[in-house]
Amino acid sequence: MKIALFPNFEKNGTEELLKRTKLILENNGAEYAVHKDQDEINYSDVDLAITIGGDGTLIKQAKAAAVYSVPCIGINTGRLGFLTNLEAENIDLLECFFSGKYKTESRMMLSVTAEKDGRQVYSGIALNEAVISSGIVARLIDVDLTVDNDVIDYRADGVIVSTPTGSTAYSMSAGGPIIDPAVRCLTVTPICSHSLTARPMLAKEDAEIGLRLSKTSRTSAFLTVDGQKCVEVDFDTKVTLKKAPFDAKLINVSNNTIYKTLSHKF
Repeated sequence: MKIALFPNFEKNGTEELLKRTKLILENNGAEYAVHKDQDEINYSDVDLAITIGGDGTLIKQAKAAAVYSVPCIGINTGRLGFLTNLEAENIDLLECFFSGKYKTESRMMLSVTAEKDGRQVYSGIALNEAVISSGIVARLIDVDLTVDNDVIDYRADGVIVSTPTGSTAYSMSAGGPIIDPAVRCLTVTPICSHSLTARPMLAKEDAEIGLRLSKTSRTSAFLTVDGQKCVEVDFDTKVTLKKAPFDAKLINVSNNTIYKTLSHKF
């Protein structure tokens, strides 16, 4: 079995947990290689990816590994660690992977593209969410949102389109619902809407969602995917979001559910 290790040494405690993780892998006869978090590796000959860091470290590698259906498990050395399955105190549960006592959870993701003047200016995948927002300037923007062929107008600081996995991230902070990751849908959550009637909305998993700044908007905005600012958008830019053609695979050896995690973390 070949395992890729991704330690984030910017997080306290990562070095010690890396040593403990290596020992577990060696005791189970697994081959492993340690990679820098920013490394792009060939996942075609990897059986498992293990991240040691926060949710951001796990999200990055889970998206890259998903293309090859390679599962990931995260060991938390970050602050919240909502997606990571293990903590320092229960890292020995990693043994359960080698004895087959684990679950593989499929997490739907978003395919995100942006087009302007007939050419693609961005293409990527989101595990949590994609956001159009006014950026660092506190200014309302007018967003025309389409769900398939139906149009909804928002006047707000921005709009979040999230997966069920992302429902406990930015969307939740903006008042969106918490969704069990096993429920496959898309969530649209306005950020600080200027309308009393604007509320979070669930769309079917195979819906195609479009976001475009209205021509009445007096400023440009930014497209952010999983917390990373990607591209500046204006009313000539069309952002399209739909279910990605593959899921992220997360390993659960701790028997944690979203409900247990919510109770423990929040």
